[in-house]
Amino acid sequence: MAPRTSFTPHTRTRTTTIGFVNLGCSKNQVDSEVMLGALARDGFTLTDNPARAEVVIINTCGFIEEAKQESINAIIEHGALKKTGSCTVLIAAGCLAQRYQGELLKALPELDGVVGTGDTGRIAEICRSLLNPGRKTQRVWASPPPYLYDELTPRLRLGKAHSAYVKIAEGCNRNCAFCAIPVLRHPAHAREAAEPADRVHRRGSHRPGG
Repeated sequence: MAPRTSFTPHTRTRTTTIGFVNLGCSKNQVDSEVMLGALARDGFTLTDNPARAEVVIINTCGFIEEAKQESINAIIEHGALKKTGSCTVLIAAGCLAQRYQGELLKALPELDGVVGTGDTGRIAEICRSLLNPGRKTQRVWASPPPYLYDELTPRLRLGKAHSAYVKIAEGCNRNCAFCAIPVLRHPAHAREAAEPADRVHRRGSHRPGG
């Protein structure tokens, strides 16, 4: 299981500041990069210090018990920033959110919103909705996965400068009794063959882009 990943993004100053915690596997890391890219594109300010963020997003893992507990602990830890920091909105995204949806809101009152793996690309819209004073109308976004980005989707890369992950498919058709992937990511869907090749070319030629 990958550790939390810190980053120092380069974006223009905007009113609303976003803090982000990335947990889980390499697929989750790509989802985090896509969400960060969408947020930066839409004018949010990104910070690597959640204590200074008005919105904190935890991209959770829900695959095994240890990963679930790590995600829950991260939610509780960052929920405390509503008292000690600048946080006004706390969001759980990713696999734990997709798996438990509204149950998370009941179990963890710190949370303001839950965003499943099918709504990764809508994160900027969702943040704006939750920042609206009338945000109580919707708190769970759990569209059926998968969300598959394309070669033009903005990404803000995490990790080492010389490498990047590229998804060629998402989900799984094998409903093994011991595995939750079909629940978390739904049946397998593959991208068009040309898209991953275009993404690799873009990644190799220009780091800040797709």
